[in-house]
Amino acid sequence: MREKNKRTFIIIALVVTILFIGVGYAALRQALIINGTASIGDASWDVKITDIKEGTLTGATTAENGLSHETTSATFSTILQYPGASASYVVTIANEGSIDAILDSISGVDTANAANPTELVFEVTGVEVGTTLNADATNTATVTVTWVPNEGADAEAIPATTTKQATITLNYVQNPNPDATN
Repeated sequence: MREKNKRTFIIIALVVTILFIGVGYAALRQALIINGTASIGDASWDVKITDIKEGTLTGATTAENGLSHETTSATFSTILQYPGASASYVVTIANEGSIDAILDSISGVDTANAANPTELVFEVTGVEVGTTLNADATNTATVTVTWVPNEGADAEAIPATTTKQATITLNYVQNPNPDATN
């Protein structure tokens, strides 16, 4: 009988323990509800090229319809007349938004320079990767194309064409640290 009472007591103790665990779980289990809203207010992103002007042309002309731009890409088509000739163009970039921007990359220069005629070389100055363009501000970049003659036996060779076109893109992103200045 003692063994039977002991077994009954253990069963009752287990049932009571399970009941306490169930009640405890139910008491501790509550739905956590978080309500909130977020807004960027009237913030806006609007970085774009607004103008391209001829700079200094030395032995060079801009091809007909040789300058154009859309958003952050600019296309240049230039005719150079002799080795050492060059043309420069002033590109105006405006941040007409309310979010500071930073120049993340400049693309198209390497592609243009690898294309024939390789003697006609493009370069972008005035801005570099990491340059900050604050909200409601403008900046200028200079794009230059120069006829750099080959070295060695081909130094006097004239390329089949002395016209070259390039599309250069200034890739801007939101400035991750608007309180820092460059």
